[in-house]
Amino acid sequence: MLQPITEKSYLVEVNLGTVAVQKQINFAFIPQLEGSTIYGIQSFNATQITLSPNGSTPVSATGIASLTVTFVVGDMQEVFLLPVSDLNSPLIYGFIRMFNNKKLNLTKSFVTIQSVANINNNEVILFNFLYR
Repeated sequence: MLQPITEKSYLVEVNLGTVAVQKQINFAFIPQLEGSTIYGIQSFNATQITLSPNGSTPVSATGIASLTVTFVVGDMQEVFLLPVSDLNSPLIYGFIRMFNNKKLNLTKSFVTIQSVANINNNEVILFNFLYR
């Protein structure tokens, strides 16, 4: 399988705040991604990136197993409760998870904490969006 050519890339961090089971954290408004077509998404943990761009601690490699993400297109949840670990390239043999050119509504999309095991307050989860 061929890997995608990166046209544009944007790293987004989602701060988990005070962790609690079934807590949902929405993505912030990202002007660069508004109306853009997303064709690939990756997640990163503390093993790959030691500090986020804002200086926060990323979730550990074991912590991402406790997180899911739901992506909304328009007003519809099209990618529902996807394990964040499924977006982590090293865990899926180096591949980037490809999407079928979706125009995500990120402010309605969210991360859900399924378990507080191996996650600390105010850690962040990092997502890299490939877009055009």
